[in-house]
Amino acid sequence: MRILFLCHRFNSLSQRLYCELTERGHEVSVELDVHPDLMIEAVELYKPDVVIAPFLKRMIPEEVWKRYLTLIIHPGPPGDRGPSAIDWAILKGISQWGVTLLEASPEYDAGDVWAWRIFPMRRARKSSIYRNEITEGAVECVLEALEGFNNGKIHKKPQIQHEWNPYMEQTYRRIDWQRDRTQDVLKKVYASDTQPGALTLLGDDEYYLFNAYPEAELKGSPGRILAVRDEAICIATLDGAVWITHMRKREKGSIKLPAVRVLPFELLKGVKEESLKPWESVDFETYREVVYQEEDHVAYITFNFYNGAMSTEQCERLLEAVRYAKKRPVKAIVLLGQEDFFSNGMNLNTIEASESPADESWRNINAMDDLCEEILRTTDKLTVAGMQGNAGAGGVFLALTCDLVFAREGVALNPHYKNIGNLYGSEFWTYTLPKRVGWERGKEIMENRMPISSKKAYQIGLIDGVFGKTPEEFKSKLKKWLYNFLSCGDYEVFIKRKKEERVIDEMRKPLSAYREEELEKMKLNFYGFDTSYHIARYYFVKRMLPFRTPPYLAIHRRLNFKS
Repeated sequence: MRILFLCHRFNSLSQRLYCELTERGHEVSVELDVHPDLMIEAVELYKPDVVIAPFLKRMIPEEVWKRYLTLIIHPGPPGDRGPSAIDWAILKGISQWGVTLLEASPEYDAGDVWAWRIFPMRRARKSSIYRNEITEGAVECVLEALEGFNNGKIHKKPQIQHEWNPYMEQTYRRIDWQRDRTQDVLKKVYASDTQPGALTLLGDDEYYLFNAYPEAELKGSPGRILAVRDEAICIATLDGAVWITHMRKREKGSIKLPAVRVLPFELLKGVKEESLKPWESVDFETYREVVYQEEDHVAYITFNFYNGAMSTEQCERLLEAVRYAKKRPVKAIVLLGQEDFFSNGMNLNTIEASESPADESWRNINAMDDLCEEILRTTDKLTVAGMQGNAGAGGVFLALTCDLVFAREGVALNPHYKNIGNLYGSEFWTYTLPKRVGWERGKEIMENRMPISSKKAYQIGLIDGVFGKTPEEFKSKLKKWLYNFLSCGDYEVFIKRKKEERVIDEMRKPLSAYREEELEKMKLNFYGFDTSYHIARYYFVKRMLPFRTPPYLAIHRRLNFKS
């Protein structure tokens, strides 16, 4: 089938659907929501069999849905209507929620229902629920609807009851430290992540808060900043405290940054800096950016980097955990990332906010390379990347520095750098990628700007295995596989061969040579005459929409397209 996506952004759900549909033989073209007239033009150029709107913020023009079957994914159960669906569900503490595939109509979210799924709600950020339960349910709904459409067995139903939930204003999101309990603060921040943030007053200024964690030990006067840890701040609530990892000031053009980089010095003066190493155990609930755990001779390292972005300092903290694991009497080191993202490489926000983005880019990529090299030079232990969530750019190649790479079913990978101003990339990709897929296939992967599924990555040899529908199931199966592998004779054979291969590879071409060559190219990206990287980074960080849909997304806008 020929399918056209209409998207506000080509986000995680859109990418997952793109992978699922193209890998089933469908042709998918994408039109970004730049202007209603361009939506109309897109369908006229492409003449799709079906139009799907995975993520849209405005009404679809009548000229589109009256002429073409148009299906909309709504992140709520049948009958729910409005633009802040998950936000209200989290704030109200609803125990069950859902996702609905409905047909476009003159009224917002009021069309006939083609398919739906219901799931129990977790206590989690809106973005996490969207990337997991909503995405899984939406994929099932779309595949069910397309199968029915193909077979001529359409079972759509009109929506009988409607409940309109308006856009959630800051009146409902705003945090009042003198009145809100810890659970109230968590709900408001969870419901506002990743946009628009929960507004609050700290000192004399207002800030949007993102990414909150409960704190069970520290307490103080409501609204007081109690501690700092890994650039996050702990703020006292009416009955306890919460950690806030990211903020942005309430002013035009502000960007999300680690909390301590946003607040003025006066507010942090005298605040205690908490030190909690990844391997230190605690018996109470608190925020931990990097967590180290040992189980059955395996070191598991979880890193909760917000949206998968890794700043220079975060790379250094993760490197410290890896070095600690290498000294421990374990047989394997497993990098787990977190449930939404494994890693997306360099932190473009902290780079953009620095005094010299070029210099900070250089620091950040070198910190990434230090981490990658430490893993590559681990010869006496098995290294494993366990990709619970999506990964992009340098995050994919961080994973490839490990001996084995496993990913959860449904994870989307973007193993390329080109979408950020034609970056060349580092993280030793010129060494690890050809070893896995060869130079020809490697070149294809790096030139392709579109996502691939974990299943596809496994089929082409990019990763070593795919299993588990949920993060919990993935981790359980990974632990079982590791236990069996480490208990048999194959482990010792693997380590012996690994040591021999590393010596041979180093003699042929040292790791330092790969790194130097890659960084020479990156230096041109950061300091050269071509400013594409700096422009693309600025647009990305400022969340600026393009003035047209890029041709790599829009098949219908390529010069050689024929209907």
